[in-house]
Amino acid sequence: MQLLSACTFACLLSINTAYSERRERSGFPKFPLNTCGSRVVHWKPQRSPRIIGGQEPPLGAVPWQVELRLGDNHQCGGALISRRLILSAAHCYSEGLTAAVGTHGAPGVSPHEQVLKVEKFISHPDFRKLGPYSHDLALVLVSAPGFKMNDMVKPACFSEESASPGTWCEVSGWGATDPKIADRLSPVLKLQPFQLSPWRSAGRRVYTGEGNSTILDSMLCAGHLKGGIDACGGDSGGPLICERDGRLELTGIVSWGDGCAKKNRPGIYTRVSSFAPWIRESAIELGVDYEF
Repeated sequence: MQLLSACTFACLLSINTAYSERRERSGFPKFPLNTCGSRVVHWKPQRSPRIIGGQEPPLGAVPWQVELRLGDNHQCGGALISRRLILSAAHCYSEGLTAAVGTHGAPGVSPHEQVLKVEKFISHPDFRKLGPYSHDLALVLVSAPGFKMNDMVKPACFSEESASPGTWCEVSGWGATDPKIADRLSPVLKLQPFQLSPWRSAGRRVYTGEGNSTILDSMLCAGHLKGGIDACGGDSGGPLICERDGRLELTGIVSWGDGCAKKNRPGIYTRVSSFAPWIRESAIELGVDYEF
């Protein structure tokens, strides 16, 4: 029995070593699970009604924020979920994208900035099948070995369940701060806290613009029904992070809306938990190890 125990220990040690080496070779994320969704910076956004301009967070307060760029130009936001994987909106697709993390203002200004080439942009296969913004989600793969994780760059916790109405959330990005000038982007990263709206009208056409759009169960409404708080032009693809049981979780991806911060027109987000199986299957098909 003692010999068997010794052999079992040795075998387990050997298997463990081999597994660790495989993880190292394959670019497996070198961060423990409990670091996701946490800020090293001790900061909480002010939870009070404000205009869409939001608040400028300190460096490191939104370590999962990604900026998708075309050259030096802002294209969309994104949420980091592992060293090589980003979630963004499918409508953000463009040839020649790069992804930047650890950034705050203009390209190249932050000493913590890391920029990698986007190797693959995989839109959900049902994108636009049920409307112009249905299944508006994309998995973005950056070049190996991926981003280096540190205090300024961390993945968002992957949300398995959708947060309930009334949950405090925050949206971040470089989008417009004035709804009257939706194409004028913010020069610095901004963050806006608000609560998930209980208002939803599944199966009802409520928005017009590029075409009537149905609010599906795979979407979330977030903002203030009185208006004044919202994501705006340029924020597309960015993360909606909600606090649940003391943990910050990636709950939504900025998708669409009727203008910015209008009364009874909260922003519409892609519900991340609705697509968890597709995200995992896509990661496996890409041959990329993941922890989410």
